[in-house]
Amino acid sequence: MNLKSLNQVSDESQASKDYEPAETAQTPQFSYQDQLVQLAQQRDLEALTTLIDQKLAEQAVKVAEIEFKNNLLQLSIESSEIPEQSIVVPLLRDYLSQLRLPELTAVTIYGQKLGQELPFWMEEVALDLLILDAQAITSQPTTNSSGEGASHPVTPLPDAAPLPSEIALDITAKYEAGERNFARINLKDEALPGINLTLADLQEANFVWCNLRKSSLSHANLTSAQLRHADLTNANLQGAKLQGTDLQGAKLQGANLSWAVLRGTNLTDADLTDVNFQNATLERVIMPDGTMLD
Repeated sequence: MNLKSLNQVSDESQASKDYEPAETAQTPQFSYQDQLVQLAQQRDLEALTTLIDQKLAEQAVKVAEIEFKNNLLQLSIESSEIPEQSIVVPLLRDYLSQLRLPELTAVTIYGQKLGQELPFWMEEVALDLLILDAQAITSQPTTNSSGEGASHPVTPLPDAAPLPSEIALDITAKYEAGERNFARINLKDEALPGINLTLADLQEANFVWCNLRKSSLSHANLTSAQLRHADLTNANLQGAKLQGTDLQGAKLQGANLSWAVLRGTNLTDADLTDVNFQNATLERVIMPDGTMLD
């Protein structure tokens, strides 16, 4: 082989090396989806809206409004039909938990129909429920091949909840049909456990000695309502209007009164054990011991 041929082979070899893909020189690139997640974790509302819209696309549901309030997220979703609460809420709870947004512990979800001003339903969920559910699942007793129970702790069954009265069923039917005006309604001594009256107008309503355990009265207007000795254990009163409301002797253990407005509210002898007053407005409130807050 002459020098010319050798040089030609050498040049071709060098050329082929120049065109070899430089795999080791490549750096990992973040996808558009990864960038959205990173922005959402920095509380970028536009990025978070895009991610939630993607997640709800199969349900034909979109974000209408979204806002952070400290460690809470308020989220309004809308569709041409009323969003299916039983499907959308668990979907959003799971997805927002997976996103691990810093310091976010709960989300309040409002479901509304496109073109309507007021939402049809509201639900608040804690984003750490996934962890609690996972622990509950792993702690359930298992059965071995011999049919004997494994040595796992057995969780006792909860006490049966009291059945709602006929009037409770009637109110629920009207509420589900879209009615929200229940001002001055008389529900004294009625059993309404777990009833959903979110965003309802309950001004001057009579709930004396009423069973409202685990009820949802979030953002309801309870101005001047009578709730003496009512059982509101673990009730949701987030954002409720309680101006001039009479809650003397009421049971409020574990109730959620975050963002509620209490002006001139009477809480004499009320049980406030473990009540959530986060961001609530407390003005001229008569406390259980009879003292008044300025």
